[in-house]
Amino acid sequence: MTPEQIKIGPRALRILYVSALLASGCGVQEFAHDEVAHDPSKDFGPSTGMPAAPVATAGMGAAQLPPAPIGAVPSAMPAPVSGTPVATPSAMGGAAAPGAVPGSGMPMSPAVPALSGVTIDLGGKTVAKEDVIAFIHFGHSNMAGRAIGPTETRPYFFTETHPRAWMYHVGKPPELAHEPDTAGDNSGPNFGGPGTALVKEAAELAPGKYFMSLGFGQTSAYCSQFEPGSLYYDSLIGAAKAIKDRVTFGAIVIMLGITERHGTAADITGFSGCINTIVTAIRNDVGRPDLPVLISDYEAGATGMLAPTSSFAQSITPQIRKVPEVVENAVVVPTDALPMQDDHHFNFDGHKIYMGRVLQIMKDRGWFPWQ
Repeated sequence: MTPEQIKIGPRALRILYVSALLASGCGVQEFAHDEVAHDPSKDFGPSTGMPAAPVATAGMGAAQLPPAPIGAVPSAMPAPVSGTPVATPSAMGGAAAPGAVPGSGMPMSPAVPALSGVTIDLGGKTVAKEDVIAFIHFGHSNMAGRAIGPTETRPYFFTETHPRAWMYHVGKPPELAHEPDTAGDNSGPNFGGPGTALVKEAAELAPGKYFMSLGFGQTSAYCSQFEPGSLYYDSLIGAAKAIKDRVTFGAIVIMLGITERHGTAADITGFSGCINTIVTAIRNDVGRPDLPVLISDYEAGATGMLAPTSSFAQSITPQIRKVPEVVENAVVVPTDALPMQDDHHFNFDGHKIYMGRVLQIMKDRGWFPWQ
């Protein structure tokens, strides 16, 4: 690695400083993260980066402006439409009443949120940042994927891509989402996970939006191994940090809990606090302190030594369900009645049903405003 690759510029130092302040306010230690040597801007294509001014529209009877093309940035404020009242101080010979259209008695509607002007290239199509919703999803082997059946569902994950369902890994441009690549841990080309289902099902719910998988799965990994400064934090956050200025973040989706058996007793009793540490770090790194969190419950369909009635399951399950008490904007996603691949992994149908539950919960809680 050359000195130029490891150099930390002034902007990076400011980011680390602000992150440290945010973390100290939450009582979470901030860990130094490796800078990405690869220049990620080359992964996404050029962007105008020019913010557009918000447009105030009148209430009832006001002319409605047609939506701008995807990625378009208005160059100037539109001219008033003839016959449409315009809120100006001189309209009634004096200052207009706050929030009212002068002379009409009608309230002004809220300003239309401005597009940032930032865009991203998705397969040669220029798409506005606001139209690309990214999910950060990480966890153990169930997140990486161990599904190989049923055969009839396999094409949905491996060959039938969706034009608005994408994935991104640092070092290459975004690609259409498919398995085994959304969050795979190099376990082999035959295994599929939930990342493809997440973005494809989200795209079906919101026809005007694009969805991005930012996934990382690691077999047998447990919570503390994903904490900042540990084995896998840089791997789970790398894509999100690289693309954060070009997308809108939707949620953090986590599959952890059943692998705490590979850790210590402290990994079990401290599970909810560990999740809070990771979530706080992610939120700080992407600048979204309110980013929703959806974490899987203990695998209800597990069998044998991992069955929900086992002593380990009985010890970790209450800790999983404690997460919403510790982490704001967090919810536990049920895992009952999911089709299983083996004694503790979901099959393809299980992943589809599970991610359907994730999205339904987001809708019910107002966390999925893109429909």
